[in-house]
Amino acid sequence: MFLTGAAAGAIAGAIMLFVAHLAPYLSAGNFVRDLDKPKLFGRAVTHREAHLLGVLMHVLLSALFGGVFALLVSYGVFAKVDFWRVAAWSLVMTVFMGGVVSPLEGHGIFGTKEDAWFPVDLLLSNLFWAVLFWGIFRMWQTITIF
Repeated sequence: MFLTGAAAGAIAGAIMLFVAHLAPYLSAGNFVRDLDKPKLFGRAVTHREAHLLGVLMHVLLSALFGGVFALLVSYGVFAKVDFWRVAAWSLVMTVFMGGVVSPLEGHGIFGTKEDAWFPVDLLLSNLFWAVLFWGIFRMWQTITIF
């Protein structure tokens, strides 16, 4: 069941990445400029390398959270898979991303170095992940034999 959840989480994360990369072209043309000097373990990297690492981390963390949710379902922590349990899990994901991942990236707790709307954006994007994950995971639960 872990693999099913991880795959559903990774697919939901990939869909979110696609939408995030497509959105500036469909909006008023407002592209967010990244002005910091990216570093990885103290070594300077190019913006392209930093972007690809960010994409990889996003998909891997989405897969990890999807897989852990599936494990919790298989161990009976969550009695059933409904949207409200997945939404609650996305709140756990929001706290982890805002409290652990963002500071590791140098963005401060819940993006306080960015702007005041970063926590709202983080919460809404994780709720969108929950909607995608819930749909994909439920669909796969009906067709897999795990």
